[in-house]
Amino acid sequence: MRKLTKLFFTIVAVALLGISPGHANTSKKGSSRTARVIITSDTILSGMAASLLPPGGYSVQAILPPGQCPGHYDVKLSDIEKTKKADLIVAFSGIPFMDTPGTRRGTLLLVDAEGRNWMAPDAYLRGLGLLAEGLAKRFPADSDEIMRRKRDTICEVRAGTKALSEKLRRAGASGRAVIASSMQKEPLAWMGFRVVGEYGRPEAISAREIVRLVRIGRSRNTVLVVDNLQSGPDAGKGIAESLGTPRVVLTNFPSEKGYLATLGDNVDAVVSAVRRVKQ
Repeated sequence: MRKLTKLFFTIVAVALLGISPGHANTSKKGSSRTARVIITSDTILSGMAASLLPPGGYSVQAILPPGQCPGHYDVKLSDIEKTKKADLIVAFSGIPFMDTPGTRRGTLLLVDAEGRNWMAPDAYLRGLGLLAEGLAKRFPADSDEIMRRKRDTICEVRAGTKALSEKLRRAGASGRAVIASSMQKEPLAWMGFRVVGEYGRPEAISAREIVRLVRIGRSRNTVLVVDNLQSGPDAGKGIAESLGTPRVVLTNFPSEKGYLATLGDNVDAVVSAVRRVKQ
């Protein structure tokens, strides 16, 4: 999330300076807009916003592609143009520019991730509530509908994650030891795994660190090595090869299929790997 805020520092700084005061409510001719444009930093927030806002009245788009690392993403002119046209920009908090005196905050909604990974269901649901409150305040005419859609989405996510938890239980994932990218620690804990060793981005892993993690893996009977797609899909390859264990790559952002489907893909990947170990 910290890397993502640096990305939005650049985009929002340019965009806010180019938005006219009346843009959020009127078109160039002064008439009411039929659909408000919502631009978000990433697909977690875009998926949440799309599920909360009444369809037809809002158009929601994400800047960051789901498979892209926030820290390595190059801001495009088209991204800046999108934010200039936005009625609301939704991003994670921690952007220094937004604390500068005189900054227009009317077109920016900041959400605090509190350092958590929102792919983990508990964090996702908490984030959904925070975003719903923020959107309801920005669009009071639709506040009742936003809150109703929040309740429906919570029920949908809880039902979906309950089914996924049962799939993990049947696969025997609970309590199994894994070594993983620190970016995936929270989702793996939700899945029932014990993360006994973790590592950062590929460029930050030293040979000494790899040796240390391999020792941990052998002593703790590690069954999987789990990489994070966005921060480095091959970061744990050498560790997995040394341990002779399966390696899976999970995504930290929802794909175009949506949050629950993406979480399901992550679960299917680890379940398949665990079953290979058991065989």
